[in-house]
Amino acid sequence: MENQRREHPYHMHDAIQAQPEAFARAARRNEDAADRLAAGAASCRRLFLVGIGTSHHAALVGEHLFRLYGGGIDVRALHSFDFALYGPELAAEDCVVAVSHRGTKRYTALALGRAREVGCKTALITGEGDAPTPDVDFVFRTVAQERSAAHTVSYAGAVAVLALLAGRLGRHRAGRETLGAGLLQDEVPAALRAALGTEDGAAGLAGEHLDRRRIWLVGGGPNAVTAAETALKIKETSYLQAEGLPTETMLHGPFQCVEAEDLFVLIAPGGPARERTLEIAGLAAGVGSAVLVVDDGAGDAPDGSRLSVPSVPEPFAALTCLVPLQLFTYHLALARGTNPDSFRAEDPRFAKADVSGRL
Repeated sequence: MENQRREHPYHMHDAIQAQPEAFARAARRNEDAADRLAAGAASCRRLFLVGIGTSHHAALVGEHLFRLYGGGIDVRALHSFDFALYGPELAAEDCVVAVSHRGTKRYTALALGRAREVGCKTALITGEGDAPTPDVDFVFRTVAQERSAAHTVSYAGAVAVLALLAGRLGRHRAGRETLGAGLLQDEVPAALRAALGTEDGAAGLAGEHLDRRRIWLVGGGPNAVTAAETALKIKETSYLQAEGLPTETMLHGPFQCVEAEDLFVLIAPGGPARERTLEIAGLAAGVGSAVLVVDDGAGDAPDGSRLSVPSVPEPFAALTCLVPLQLFTYHLALARGTNPDSFRAEDPRFAKADVSGRL
């Protein structure tokens, strides 16, 4: 670790590397509480997952996990701001699970407050620490608070808990195991460890594409979330222009503002969206844009750069395909000479704006 620290002086790199073990540990440490919540929530009418920023992205992945493993519950992922201020109308038969790295975000607390007022079952997925947490029925702890403002390992921890909850809820609702016992402790952590092996390739691509006008990240289903999360990380760490969009959204207007100086990152593991996502490669090449494919080696890919990770059930590809892109993001920041940990606080203009203080 000390040699790594000298080579990679930023906490973001340590956090990326810690994700395989953190994923397994977050699931393991919350098994009993997850079973208790699932037993109580099995009869709930609806399940709402809420969060902001990267936590909202975790909630969106959680929606896919509950659809697949949750025993048929009506699940919806919403942004905490909208949920707190605009609804939907809640009933006591609903359950609200919030995701928040620190547990202190204003609108996530307000969202949980709305839920408590009508008697919903409530839970918070958050990191370790002594910060006061909202009054909820269950608190699930993931990982120690990150020292980088670019959250990575806490995202993996939150997704692990959401997957655990989905599997336990599915067991209670369906009367059978819906999520294999080895998936959270063995298969997904092993795939994440293998994905870390893409670092050299990701670093080389970061140097190659450092001066792109804009980076477009595109994916379908769970990996539409990966596209949005990676774009957020690029903006937070190297301040480049990046947009993360669902595959079909990209084709319905945004493509018309593409230029030859742009880079397309197509996130296309095996699944229903793969073929349509890869169609964009030909369109991008037609206007002169570069293309990078991130996938799980599920089949042939267009000519160009490619980073591949092991195959896992599609919702978990939102994590495995994210790892090479986190590494790409980190090395973009190094190449640009920016600090990926700081949220631009070393710039007096941004320190004065104090966005973090308003959250």
